[in-house]
Amino acid sequence: MKKPSKNSYRFYPDRKTFRLEYGPHVRFLPAALVAELTGVSLQTVYKWIAGTHPMDARTRQVLYTRALGLLPCPRWSDWHIDETGRLTAPNGWSFYPDELMGLSYLKQHNGDLQADVARLTVENRQLREALDYAQAKRWPSNVVPLPVAHQHGHKKPG
Repeated sequence: MKKPSKNSYRFYPDRKTFRLEYGPHVRFLPAALVAELTGVSLQTVYKWIAGTHPMDARTRQVLYTRALGLLPCPRWSDWHIDETGRLTAPNGWSFYPDELMGLSYLKQHNGDLQADVARLTVENRQLREALDYAQAKRWPSNVVPLPVAHQHGHKKPG
């Protein structure tokens, strides 16, 4: 199929356009663009516009994906790729691919930090136990221990 020029995609109110609607997403697409995106003839697109020929579900899904940027997998429902190429979540947050790669790095870095925190928590607990043990073995502050004389090889007098 011959590729139409980019100029043929301009909106002309006197030409027939294909209305593509999915939830809040609505676009009016030139028939030539619909034909190119779906791989069908221009005559078929005009039949869809006139309502004399139904569009099959698979072709409609292709059009939703390619023209509206909707993602076909159910796990991605309500996500879409907007006109600027950003992946947009249902809550309105949107990301470029490099930003998603950054999220992957942050997730890995967060895992490393959590491992460090766990290690330091164990080390802190061990140090506190050692300190508590050492403080329990200390003499009270008002008692002064007497030095013990070491007798190495000396006999007791007497």
